[in-house]
Amino acid sequence: MDANTTYYLEVVDDKETMPLDKLSKLNDVKVRTSISTGSSYISSKATSFVIKTIKEDNAKVKKAYVSFTTADKFQMEEQDIELTITLYDSNGNSTDTKDIAASVGYDESYAKPYFKVDGPVVKFEDIDDNDEIEIEFSNDDVDNVIFKVAAKGQKDLFLRMDTDVPEALEDKFPSADITAVLFAGNNKTFKKTGELTIPVDAKYIYSYEDGKLAVLEDAKYDDGKDEWTIKTNKLGNYILSDTELVAAEGEGETGTDAETNPDTGANDFVGLAVALAVVSVAGIAVAKRK
Repeated sequence: MDANTTYYLEVVDDKETMPLDKLSKLNDVKVRTSISTGSSYISSKATSFVIKTIKEDNAKVKKAYVSFTTADKFQMEEQDIELTITLYDSNGNSTDTKDIAASVGYDESYAKPYFKVDGPVVKFEDIDDNDEIEIEFSNDDVDNVIFKVAAKGQKDLFLRMDTDVPEALEDKFPSADITAVLFAGNNKTFKKTGELTIPVDAKYIYSYEDGKLAVLEDAKYDDGKDEWTIKTNKLGNYILSDTELVAAEGEGETGTDAETNPDTGANDFVGLAVALAVVSVAGIAVAKRK
């Protein structure tokens, strides 16, 4: 298995009495997960029933799945995980059990495309007290995002920049031109404050945490360079927009995903099989000494 990946196990009605294409048809059975090994490598112990649209025989169909997600953790050596997913009917009786035993992690060949500093992890070695380094993030959506920071004594980091705009924001602000700069990884906090530069021509910038937007009052915009600068020691999640999304003194909630429901099920489903896997796209990071 890969880290930071959602896996889907198809829920099958062996009696084939009805198509499982709506959550409303999943009312009587609960899904529970027991993790015996590697619980810290599963992003959440709760599994969820979801409805996904897939292509089958050149046609789009909706099917029911149980999903779980591996954690976004870097580990040079893969870690074993063992979990059991069980469906229960309305009387509390087990209808089916799926045991999963695998290993999870970013191996060296997978992580290397993201980091070019002596291996897959950003390392800070042989740096003098006054040395300032630049860490550059780029991908097809946003190029040359740079973090300048004094890194003497900084421990190794595993970082990544994602630029997929959250669906909740796209749904809530359909007319806005939104750019996302979202940092992920095991460690996003530095020992010292640095300067983050985001070269995006946008009038407004917000932090985005736990589904909420908040205005970044201290961020500075350079009209001549069309870029934002932020003084910070933590690489967070940033949303940039051509139009105002929330007032300067307020915060805004973006809503939730209506297609997930961890507490519902159906009492005729007795087969589970791994069906699909979705892997997130990451930005490239390059660190260099100034």
